[in-house]
This record gives sequence, C-alpha cells and structure tokens, in this order.
Amino acid sequence: MTIPLIIVESPTKARTLSGFLGKRYRVMASVGHVRDLPNNAGEVPQAIKGKKWASMAVDVDNDFRPYYVVSSNRKGTIRELKAALKDASEVLLATDPDREGESISWHLLELLKPKVPVHRIVFHEITEEAVRDAIEHSRELDRNLVDAQESRRILDRLFGYKVSPVLWRRVAAGLSAGRVQSVAVRLVVEREEERKAFRKAGFWNLEAKLSGESREFTATLVRVDGKRVALGKDFDPATGKPGNGSVTVLDGARSAALAETLRGALPWEVTGVEEKPVTQHPAPPFTTSTLQQEANRKLGFSADRTMSAAQKLFDVGVISYHRTDSTALAPEAVAVARAMIAKKFSPEYLPEKPIVHASKAANAQEAHEAVRPTAPELGSAAAGKGPAGELFTLIWRRFIACQMAPGKDQMTTIDVACEPGGWTHEKRGKVPLGVFQAKGKVILFDGWRKLTGGDATEERKKKTKKDADLDESKELPMLAVKDPLKLLGLEQKLRSSKPPSRYTQASLIKKLEKDGIGRPSTYANIMRTILTRGYVEEKKRMLHCTPLGMQVTAFLVRNYSGNFIDLDYTARLEEELDKISRGELEWQKVVTEAAFGVLALARGAGLWYDPLVPRSQKAS
Repeated sequence: MTIPLIIVESPTKARTLSGFLGKRYRVMASVGHVRDLPNNAGEVPQAIKGKKWASMAVDVDNDFRPYYVVSSNRKGTIRELKAALKDASEVLLATDPDREGESISWHLLELLKPKVPVHRIVFHEITEEAVRDAIEHSRELDRNLVDAQESRRILDRLFGYKVSPVLWRRVAAGLSAGRVQSVAVRLVVEREEERKAFRKAGFWNLEAKLSGESREFTATLVRVDGKRVALGKDFDPATGKPGNGSVTVLDGARSAALAETLRGALPWEVTGVEEKPVTQHPAPPFTTSTLQQEANRKLGFSADRTMSAAQKLFDVGVISYHRTDSTALAPEAVAVARAMIAKKFSPEYLPEKPIVHASKAANAQEAHEAVRPTAPELGSAAAGKGPAGELFTLIWRRFIACQMAPGKDQMTTIDVACEPGGWTHEKRGKVPLGVFQAKGKVILFDGWRKLTGGDATEERKKKTKKDADLDESKELPMLAVKDPLKLLGLEQKLRSSKPPSRYTQASLIKKLEKDGIGRPSTYANIMRTILTRGYVEEKKRMLHCTPLGMQVTAFLVRNYSGNFIDLDYTARLEEELDKISRGELEWQKVVTEAAFGVLALARGAGLWYDPLVPRSQKAS
C-alpha cells in the first residue's frame, strides 16, 4: 500500500507530525540541509577540478552556476529517502516556511528526482489543523524564493573566497571575511574607536532634599540665572568641551558658592507644576530579532541559544514559526488571547476592539505571523523546563500582553526655587537665582504591565536617568504653585559625560535590523561567527572588539570601502535579494554586479589574490 511521504527538516518535527497524522502519512526528516557548495578541495567534483574557479565551485564564466555536493553526513539520509519513495503515492515537501526552507525543498527535489506527484506545503505552526489545512492548500515550489536563497549562498561564497585569501597574505593565515559578518565586526570596532576618542567631561550640579505636604522628595538644579545647567549631552565627545553656549557649566567653586547662597535662602516654594497624561501602549508580539533582543536582556541568552530553544519549541508544536519579521497575528490567535484576558483579568484590562500591530517589513522570505504560542491556554506547562521553558514564558507573556489595554500614567514635573530675602510681588516676576526640578510618575492604571511588569517603562527610565539624573518612576507629593517647601539638605554632585555604550548582542542585532543588514534567519549565525572567529569577545554581555578584529576591519575598510564593507551597500544588497524573492529582479544580474564590484575594488587596490584572473596576471 502506497501512502504520501512528508519530508521535514527536523526529526523532532517529524515525530510531532506523526503523532497526529497517524499511519496515513509517512513522515521523514532531511535533518537540515542535504547538500551545499564544497567545503574543501577533497569535496570538489571531479568534473570541475582544474578550473580556475574550482575552489569556489561557482562557474564565474557561465552565469555563476553553482556546483553542489551532498554533505558527507547526509548521504545515508538521502539513501533512506530514496528507498521510502518506492512506497510513496506522492511527496509533500514540508520544510520550514522561509527562503532557506524553500531552498532545502528544491535541493531534495533535485537529488531524489521523484516520479510521483510533488507538492510544497507550508505551515507556520505545527498543529493538526494548520498541517491539514496546508495539505489541502499545497502549491508548487516557489523558484523565486529558491533563487533568493541560492543567490545569498553564492554571494557569500564569492565574497569569502575573494577576500579571505587576501587576509591570509596581508594579515594572518586562516582568517575569513564574510559578507555580513565583516559589517557587524566593523560596527563593534567603530563603537570602540568612538569610546577611545571620547573625552570625559566633569561638571557639577546641586541636589536639593525637600519636604512638602509631609512628604520628602529630591529635586535637581536645572537652571541658573535663567540658563539651563549643562548635562552630559551638552559636551563634545571628541574634546570634552561644552558645545552649547546657551548652557551654564558649573565648576566645583561656583557650585559650592551657589550652594552656600541657597542654603541660607528662604523661603523655598513651588514655582511651577506640569501634569501630563501618558499612555503606555503594549509592545507588539515578538519577531525574530525582538525575541533575540529581549531574551538577551531578560534571560541572558545569546542569539544562538535563543534560536536553538525556539527551534525546539517550534518542532514540538508549541510556538509558531520563529523566523519572521512580521508582527501580525491571525484573527483566531487574537480571539484566543482576548478570551484568556477576559477570563484571567477584570473587564478594564480587555480593550473594546482587538489591537492591530502593523508590521514594518513584508519580505517574501518571512513567515506571515509573529512568534506566538500555538495553544496559549496550556501556559508554560506546554514547553517544559530549562531554556525552552523560560523562552516560552517570555513569548507567552508578550503575546497575551499585546492584546491588553494600554497603561495610563500621570507624569508630573515640579519646578522649585528660592529667593534670598523672601518672595515679593516684584521678585516673582524676575528670574530666580536657581531653579530645581523633580519629575515623577503616578500609575493610574497598569494595563498590560500587570502581566509583564512594565518592561517598556523600565527601558524608558534607564534612558532618562542616563543623562538627566531625573527618576521619572518616583512618586511626588501633590503640590501647587506657591506652596511653601522646607529645605532638608543641599548637596554638590560631581557628574561626568558618558562614552557611548558598547554593543550587546541585543543592541547589535537591533542596529543591524534598523540598518537593513542581514535578515531574521541570519542574526544568530552572525553573532556566533564573529565570536568564534575571535574578532569579537563577550564580557559581561558586552561585545569587545579584539586586536585581530580591529586589524582585519582596518584592512577591509582601507581596501574595500565603498562596497563590500559598507553598511549602505550591504543593506542595498539585502533589498535586491528581497526583490529576487518577489520575482522583481533576475538573480544572475544581482550576483554579477555584486561580485565584479568587489573584484574591481580588489584590482584597484593592487591586491594579490583574484580568483577570476589568470595567475600570470595577478599582482605580485
């Protein structure tokens, strides 16, 4: 009896599918990629040995045709799949729903050459309903997606094989220069250079401890004689000198004299009160990059560890596909989230209408939904313990919170001043000697923060405190203009400007995403590569460039600037790969222009290695 053969990538996924499809289907795993470009000279096909481009296995003379070989550890898998084809009524290619998955399906098709009908099925969550729907709505292989993925692979091979040997000769043996990893390292190096060029600036301020309405609070000096007191942002990071003439820079002597004057001044009173309502909207559900960023911040996970845990969760069917740049949610998923909110929280936590989170990107390579639980009603028990369980809890909370009512806060700013000799009608119209300010917040309604703990507020608070030293999270007494205050203490505070922070994996991924460098499926590999190759070190979650990383980056910038190593160029190339995936560009055109653009730079720089030029013509 013949039955359909379903081929997936992961053995775990195969077991999950078999669990609810039963004996009516046979499910087998390719165990990831089944073939690739040769990794070493021993794997180069005999047919192309002797060609000038044989080491790259990309025929640069004939439209960049790639020559693939079956991975040595997949030959047994291919034999088993071919044997299974003898009893198959049809083949359903069910690899992951992105460009890489589409490419794996194409490679399987090329190797297996099935004589039975072949269909491509795509599902973004491993549930019985989703899989059966995918089988009913199967399609043909999308060659545009395949071309986009293969173009990326060919470009990475060409760039690496053109540039890496140059590094061997000019810098050190065994180095490599990846198309996207080199840009990531450059960002880390440039941040370190900014930190080295930074000149620290010291400046003074005053902090007043006051009492009003039987409550104590702290206010910071913000204006002297009508001019704003300098903050760290007012100093030139390259010179350490104030770059803004409209601010007052207090030194130790002046701040001490001002403090002495103000300590004896009476009375202190409120000169201004501003109350501003603020709505804190919930964050959208996770995309690949935001999941990696949040897991790094909250759980200390590397991007690689996050994606490994997410892969396990997807394979066992408890989350939707985890490689996506979409924040959209299926209507059914939104309905489930709203039902859970209605059940677990009081009515005011459920908005009248579902919240729609618009996606910023819509690339053909990505899944159509955000990362979410497939059965949120099961809670964390569905994921088990360990890293996968911790990550699932993060995903579950973000998913539910994204449909909860916004938080409501009241932000209050109180201006405080004193006038030596007392306040008179005439003096009230003049500029006070010094104005102090306190900022605070009252949570009127916690909303979605009841579930997550107010992550967005914490991030904003950190940004605020970094420079202004005004803690917006504290509560202030209920005061009005002209209310008298009692001075409890006045202290001088020495401050200093801060250098730009080093990247963490989270902030580097955020930067890459913002600049259009790489795609959701590549971030974890980028982080892993730059660390394992010794270009970057991670210390207490901060990324430090190594001397090797600085040396390699300096060489690449010097010889390949304007192309291979530039952010704008790399982002533009990503856009062109997206266009290939949508059928808007021919892949050969993109690969040809990119490859020969780098080649032209190599020749112009007089670099010794050029695999596209006969050895007799190479520079010595």
